[in-house]
Amino acid sequence: MQEPALDRATAPPARAGLGQRLPSLTGLRFIAAFMVVLCHIGINLLPRVAPDQIPLIGLFHGFGAVGVSFFFILSGFVLTWVARDTDTKIRFWRRRFFKIYPNHLVTFVAACLLAATAGHALSARDTTTTLFLVHSWIPDQQLQYNLWSNTPTWSLACEVLFYLSFPLLLPLVRKIRAGLLWLSFAVTYAAIWAVPLVAGALLTTGEVQPGTGLPWLPVWLMTFFPPARMLEFVLGMVVAQIVINGRWIRLPLPVAIVLPVIAMLAQGVVPLRFGFVVVTAVPLALLIGAAANADVIGRGSVFGGRTMVFLGEISYALYLVHWLVVAYGWIGRTSPTWGGDPAATSTWPMVLVLAGLTIAASLVLAWLLYTLVERPVMRRWSRPARPRQDVPVTT
Repeated sequence: MQEPALDRATAPPARAGLGQRLPSLTGLRFIAAFMVVLCHIGINLLPRVAPDQIPLIGLFHGFGAVGVSFFFILSGFVLTWVARDTDTKIRFWRRRFFKIYPNHLVTFVAACLLAATAGHALSARDTTTTLFLVHSWIPDQQLQYNLWSNTPTWSLACEVLFYLSFPLLLPLVRKIRAGLLWLSFAVTYAAIWAVPLVAGALLTTGEVQPGTGLPWLPVWLMTFFPPARMLEFVLGMVVAQIVINGRWIRLPLPVAIVLPVIAMLAQGVVPLRFGFVVVTAVPLALLIGAAANADVIGRGSVFGGRTMVFLGEISYALYLVHWLVVAYGWIGRTSPTWGGDPAATSTWPMVLVLAGLTIAASLVLAWLLYTLVERPVMRRWSRPARPRQDVPVTT
């Protein structure tokens, strides 16, 4: 049966957008990274002034979870969007290595030096597994929530699996017939739903995660276990193929922006055992697809402006440096969790000042890390497979 014609105003011809820059996605990267920053600032400062506001503190926890899920879906989308038939596995892996590891190495060394200066011991297991980005594979709460290491790097351990698997996954995703792409989207999301169901049914004993009352093993599997989180990466790959093949739906970007906000608010009525990914994965995937489609058809968005693109470019550096500022800066020095006395910082004005100083310092350090490490390394060693005139967005 002949397939219905597509509206040229809402969908590009098949594969016409390959290599096209997507500035809106670059800008959205900063929003996602900033949500993680707000999460770590909020969960450490809010209990000092509003310890009884559990829903508000939970909302800040949700900021971090949504930000990380956005990055996982975005990685799958962008890598599929810019993939080249002439590329090789070695070239691809080389580019990914030089994209993520130099920044990680610099912040890892900084974390170790800061911990030693502050008198905090890091075990050989913690340092070794974190250095080689395999710590998310180990179901140990102390390892995943170690305050003195660079805690956000657990997501990089997931990204390593994504990158290693991508050259194998891409041919499979590309083989999906255009008419079955949305069905594939639904099947992938069903698999995301199945993760907490299976984890909750099979892993019901053992230690409990503080603050939730949930068994730790299901939480680890839903949150940290790389193969489980790779489903979001695959979802992003499928969305990229939908846009590339001109199958995108009539979803205005303003509407797509609202959907993740509604999903975050809905998290309060969803049982904790389902985690955050189940509620927000589809809205985030639709937002990414809508933003990319807006750029492809020339409409653009506020996220693609020069300032937002710059902030998006330093977002990976921001993601890696901000926890060090939180843990070893003004917040960490006064936090009861880390041995400080919160009495002097238990007012809203002081808390807001601490939050502002932490954000400002994180942005400055992120810019320095991007300027002195990430950008020079990428220019020197992360060369494309062949010379190109376009410079696509990177994850």
